[in-house]
Order: sequence, then structure tokens, then C-alpha cells
Amino acid sequence: MPRTEPRRGRPRDPAIDTAVLSATLDVLREQGYAGFALERVAARAGTTKPTIRRRWPVRQDLVIDALGSVLVTPPVPDNGCTRCDLTESVRLLAEALHDRLPPGVLAPLLADCARDPALHRRLMETVVQPSRRAAAVAVRRAVDRGDLHDDVDPELLVDLLASTVYQRALLGDGPIGETSARPLVDLLLRGVAVDFDRLVRISRQPPGARHSH
Repeated sequence: MPRTEPRRGRPRDPAIDTAVLSATLDVLREQGYAGFALERVAARAGTTKPTIRRRWPVRQDLVIDALGSVLVTPPVPDNGCTRCDLTESVRLLAEALHDRLPPGVLAPLLADCARDPALHRRLMETVVQPSRRAAAVAVRRAVDRGDLHDDVDPELLVDLLASTVYQRALLGDGPIGETSARPLVDLLLRGVAVDFDRLVRISRQPPGARHSH
């Protein structure tokens, strides 16, 4: 008998995905993570709960995708100034967690995903890692141009820079701004910079003059 091709299901409609992700963010902003319910998302998106379940069998995956939909990979700071680049890296980390995400969602979501290594890894890769990568590149660039000691571990330094940002995001404190990011950066630079005073002098120069150093 001739072979027949297996029947394929209906193609996934990207418009429904977009509507569900947008509705998820709205519900999170209005109800918080504790009040999040698929019924509310379905009503807001104009679809059904089974339709959402077919796309996202695990509700945490839906929340992670919704958060990821409003995050962008930040550009690597390149001001010709290590002090400026690291300060901007801290600001971009804070912007990703405080300005783009619904408030009060990250901490309970993190706790909810902690029991499942795959979910936890996906949360880190989607929400946390993109902004960290830009900061790590900025640190490597500073090492390569001789501003930081050559044995500096970029990932460890980014951990130290980001720890205060994450703490504030998880505990619900206010975001780190320019005025609070600079003292944090300076505190770390005093330990890892080849010549901290030189980096301060460069940061005080006009932007056009910095790349000559």
C-alpha cells in the first residue's frame, strides 16, 4: 500500500502567542505573581485556557517568556573609559530588572523555579544572562587594554557588580541609579585597577578625548 504522510496539526498562530504574552504581562502588573491566573490571561488575550496550556504546559514557562519578550540585549558600553563603562553596565543591569519587568515578580518566580533545575536555568538564560553578557564584555575589554589586572576574572567581577542590583530587585528596594552605581564601581576598581587614579582622570575628560588613551 502507498505510504501516506502523517497529518500535521494546525500551524501555531503567532498573533495568539503575542496576545497571550502581552496579557500575561498585564495580569502580572495588575495582580502580581501571587494573583496570576491563566483564566485572567485567557480573558485578556481573547483566547481560552486550553489554548494557552497547549502552548505553555508549564505556567512558569509562560511567565518567563513574557518577561523575556520585554527585555532587550543591551549594547556593550564603549565609552573609551573603564570607569564609565562599568558604571553604565550597572545601570543597564538595573534598568533590565527594575524598569522593564513587572514589579515584585522576579523574587517569587525565582523561588518557584528553584525546585526545577531546567526551569531555573531557563529563567537565568532568558532574564538574567543577556544583560550580564554585555557587562562581561566590557570587563574583558578593560582587561585587554590594560586598565585592569590581567588575572581579573570577568565573570566574578560581574557577579560583584550585579549582586547589589539583584539584591535590590529581589528584596523590592529602589533601583540603582547613576549616583549609587559610581561608588559601587569605584569600590571594586580600587581593588582590580592597574592605576585607579588614571581611570578617574580619564572619566573626567570629554568623551572625544578618552579613546586616545
